[in-house]
Amino acid sequence: MGANDSLMGGVIASGRGAKYEVGVADLDKLCLMTDGTLYVASAYAKDMSVLSYMELLRRNKIVFKVQHATVDEIQRMYSSAVTTSSGDNSVRQEQVIALIKKAVGLGASDIHFRNYAKHTETWMRIDGFLEKDRQGVFGPEDGAALCGTMYRSMCDVAEGDYVPTKSQDGRISREFLSACGLVGARIATRPMDYGNEVVLRLLTRHKRQTLGELGYLDRQLRDLHRMTERTRGINIFSGETGSGKSTSLEVLLSDLLARHKYKIKLQTIEDPPEYVIPGAVQTPILCDKRDPEEVSREWARSISNVLRLDPDVIMVGEMRDVDSAVATFRAAITGHGVWTTLHTFDAHASLQRLLDIGVDINLLTDASIVTGLINQSLAAKNCEHCRRPYLKYRHEVHEELRERIELYCEPDRVFLKGNDRGCPHCNGRGYKGRTVIAETVVPTQAMMNVFKRDGKAAARKYWVEHQKGVTKAQHLIYKINEGIIDPHLGEQMVCSLDEDVITLG
Repeated sequence: MGANDSLMGGVIASGRGAKYEVGVADLDKLCLMTDGTLYVASAYAKDMSVLSYMELLRRNKIVFKVQHATVDEIQRMYSSAVTTSSGDNSVRQEQVIALIKKAVGLGASDIHFRNYAKHTETWMRIDGFLEKDRQGVFGPEDGAALCGTMYRSMCDVAEGDYVPTKSQDGRISREFLSACGLVGARIATRPMDYGNEVVLRLLTRHKRQTLGELGYLDRQLRDLHRMTERTRGINIFSGETGSGKSTSLEVLLSDLLARHKYKIKLQTIEDPPEYVIPGAVQTPILCDKRDPEEVSREWARSISNVLRLDPDVIMVGEMRDVDSAVATFRAAITGHGVWTTLHTFDAHASLQRLLDIGVDINLLTDASIVTGLINQSLAAKNCEHCRRPYLKYRHEVHEELRERIELYCEPDRVFLKGNDRGCPHCNGRGYKGRTVIAETVVPTQAMMNVFKRDGKAAARKYWVEHQKGVTKAQHLIYKINEGIIDPHLGEQMVCSLDEDVITLG
């Protein structure tokens, strides 16, 4: 029997949970089948871990025969271990759909599958916090089969076959989205020291909200409106993963199209497209996602290609490296309005990040090219039904936080999250839903000159003092004074109340 024949029906005896289990670091090297065939990657025939595994089998009187294979063939063998029949696939798909529906019902943004040697756990991120799903514990084979089925049979964009020993990305196909109550779902996988993790990002059908309802202040809304009114230049949405950038950008661009009565062309480049933006032409990145250099080149090629498709406004999903950043700036220089995203912790850090990856500082500090910087975080909102007045419960707050609350906030207006485990409105969590905490910067040439001469911190201080900029710390304090956010959760999810004192001097 050849290596490829094992994929036709052989049973793996060295898989997860097996008596003679192979460690995750060696899954590319060897694979033992129940018929006694030990497939060894030719490149690792003399590897110490392979020889040690053979000695383990001999000590336990296991009869085996060695057959050489390629690394890819061995990876496919382990991948096939979680392949199910079409009938079982259907059952597994229903299990996945039921789990997603449960998560959507709880308001979760992500599901985490942690595949350990002896069991699989599922966790859900609800209002920014991870909670273990007590009913979502599976045996190792069931957990692996669920993840394999989800990646292999429920995705329309994926990086080849499901390989637990590799980091992979995918997207749940549209035929399953409606059944799950989603508009999109992304999969990301990564091997752990023993096992692997699969994270499913859920993009839910949300009630259409305005930017104000998402949490932006009136002053910030004026800044955003100013950015959308300008017909050229780059506007950069930044924030950490899970900070709601995609949602805010979708709302903003949808409003932009509607304001122009859909008589302008908005073209997007995304990896892959997430939320549907009615009236936009949304396009994916198409290349071998396993090759980082090819992905980088494809981003740059796609941006250049889009310029020939007569767009008015371009949305670039992410400036991830110097190639995509340079191509994005080129689009702005040619007279297009450009919207894009970065992963940074405040608005001005976007400038520093782009400088670090190699964007020319003269382009970066030209206020006619960089026309908008937006940064946002999400903070959990107090449950309106069980929140508690700070002054009554201040004794429960750590002394150092009490000092900051009473120095920077208005204590008589502050509320702590609820502590009623029986509250039906928040399921006893004390918080329900999240709100945007943001800062919006409309760069002036004077501010850009300060950045060029003195750096990020000086430019940020200039923005606050001369442009009356509202920092995320100020926005957070405003929401705390409105009773919307618990101070402890606010500091945990956004920044310290004294952040401006520390960073601005």
